[in-house]
Amino acid sequence: MNIRSKFLIPLIILVVVLVIHIQYVWSPKLYDHLKAKNTEHLQAHIKTVIDGLVPLILENQLDAIYENLDIVLESNPDWRAMYLYDAKGAILYPLQANGQLEVNNNLEILITQPVDYVEQKLGKLAVVIDVEGDYIQVQALQNEMLKAFLIVLGLFIAAMFLLIRFIIHEPLFKLVAASDDLAKGDFKAALPVTGKDEVGRLVSSFSSMRQAIEAYQVKLKKEINNHKETAFKLTKEKERASFQAEHDALTGLVNRREFENKLSRLLSLSHKEDTSHAMLYIDLDQFKVVNDTCGHVAGDALLKQLSAMLQHKIRESDTLARLGGDEFGLLIEYCSLDDAEKIANQLKEQIQEFHYEWKGSVFRVGASIGLVAINKNSFSVDLIMSAADTACYAAKDTGRNRVHVYKPDDKEMVIRYGEMQWVARITKALDENLFVLYQQNVMLSDAPHEQLEYSEILVRMRDEKGGLIPPGAFLPAAERYSLAPDIDRFVIKTVFKYISENKSVNNISYGINLSQMSIGEEGFLAFILQQFKKYNVSGKNICFEITETAAVKDLNVAISFIKALRQYGCRFALDDFGRGLSSLVYLKTLPVDYLKIDGLFVKDIISDAVDLAMVKSIHEIGHVMNMKTIAEFVENEEIYLQLKEIGVDCVQGNWVDLPDELTRQVAKKKKLEKIKIADKI
Repeated sequence: MNIRSKFLIPLIILVVVLVIHIQYVWSPKLYDHLKAKNTEHLQAHIKTVIDGLVPLILENQLDAIYENLDIVLESNPDWRAMYLYDAKGAILYPLQANGQLEVNNNLEILITQPVDYVEQKLGKLAVVIDVEGDYIQVQALQNEMLKAFLIVLGLFIAAMFLLIRFIIHEPLFKLVAASDDLAKGDFKAALPVTGKDEVGRLVSSFSSMRQAIEAYQVKLKKEINNHKETAFKLTKEKERASFQAEHDALTGLVNRREFENKLSRLLSLSHKEDTSHAMLYIDLDQFKVVNDTCGHVAGDALLKQLSAMLQHKIRESDTLARLGGDEFGLLIEYCSLDDAEKIANQLKEQIQEFHYEWKGSVFRVGASIGLVAINKNSFSVDLIMSAADTACYAAKDTGRNRVHVYKPDDKEMVIRYGEMQWVARITKALDENLFVLYQQNVMLSDAPHEQLEYSEILVRMRDEKGGLIPPGAFLPAAERYSLAPDIDRFVIKTVFKYISENKSVNNISYGINLSQMSIGEEGFLAFILQQFKKYNVSGKNICFEITETAAVKDLNVAISFIKALRQYGCRFALDDFGRGLSSLVYLKTLPVDYLKIDGLFVKDIISDAVDLAMVKSIHEIGHVMNMKTIAEFVENEEIYLQLKEIGVDCVQGNWVDLPDELTRQVAKKKKLEKIKIADKI
């Protein structure tokens, strides 16, 4: 229902009520009013007639009375009847009266007035008057008034409709149109021009609302765009994170975790469908030369180029991954062991033929490849990875740049697999503090049981039953699988703490063996210096022992390492001297304090002239270079006497001193002091 209808219906109701009021309330009242006024007039007229009749009645002139009354009736057509009564109530006029005078309807009135003379009652005059004319007059007046009312009402309604149209209807329609445009997103639609009335306030409020909506929409669009941008970035970040979680950042190849996932799926497939597949474990040879010569940037570039080359040489169904450093893995699906071996040899040759150029220098690398079959007999991902890794190490140990196929009955594989089993045990020993430190004294040859030069630290590992495992059982695996630095850290920390807590051993120097990996590991030197500071240990209490092979392998690093610690007062011993053929060439560049003659030469000097000559030569070279010599493996007095005759400075072995736990060093020191006192007495 529109506004016009809402206005029109109340007006119609009002008109109906007014018409009913005029018809049934106002008109009767008007008629009664006119009737009353007319009655007063008629009464006055009748009084005049009575005044003319009084003399005639007094003189009893009946004929004159009749004549006068007839004349009155004729001259007043509205007077329907007139009765004249005497004092006794008898009808004098008209002569032929039938009963009493009565009024037949509402259009007649009966007026009765007494006829008196002074105080004498002469009778009464009754007149029935027809007032239909008055009624008609009232009806005509009513109709005229109703017409005038309806005309005025029509004009009012028309004016109202015009006002509604121009003041309310059209502005509201424009406001509705603007609302529709607003719903469609159009904020520029024209608004009606209005005053300050209610519609104007409505338009003003709508305008304010539209401005607020427009501002909010702009803000909302901005927020939506920001959310979209954020969602897009999050999606890209999620994709990037997912890609990074599955791929190597440098080469773009899948990483070890994803490689193992694919290997797991391939293993499940081989068990379900009895299919054969293969895995290659590829370790680059001579890659370290590029890194050491040209830096890690050059090494990274080589890995990226080589990865791209290998990726183009394999099938799309196969998976190439970077497992770490310069190690790669390749899964060859639906491939027999023989075909996989051919593919491995082809890849090895392609890697060997690959030439890498960096700033004018050309490098060639090789590859040692371990190959293992994946079939229904394969047990787990870990065992497959372990077997492939073992086969790869076997390829390296047997000459590098070759392919080694894993076979369960291969003796070399058994050795490598045994070493790999040690990895878990070593890790557990480090985590659960199962390593135990022993010490063995290095004594001056002049007083092999009295004069202590320094005490070498020896490491043992406890097994599950509490027994001791010698270092020869676990150290090869620790060095091969990069756990030796962790063991070295444990030894250094434990020895430094022991010295700090036992002031009575402050004048004892302890020999600590360092592996080749520890010397070259970044941050290892900083770790040692941190322990000096933490436990407030003097450098004179420490003598580091390094093997000649470790020193010669990276001579510059070894020299820098030794010089840095000698500044703190530390001494150095070159251990197992004599094994390396190139030792003598580099010896003069190494700032060490002791030469420890390899026990392989010492243990047979009584019966082997060559060994005796080697020991003499090493001793003489050491003295020429102002180094003290130490002979290892002194197992009996005869060997000791021979070494003393040669002039070796210090001796070490089970005849001299049996290894004992480090915690008993204090008691052993007191025992030596008692021996010295007894000798003096």
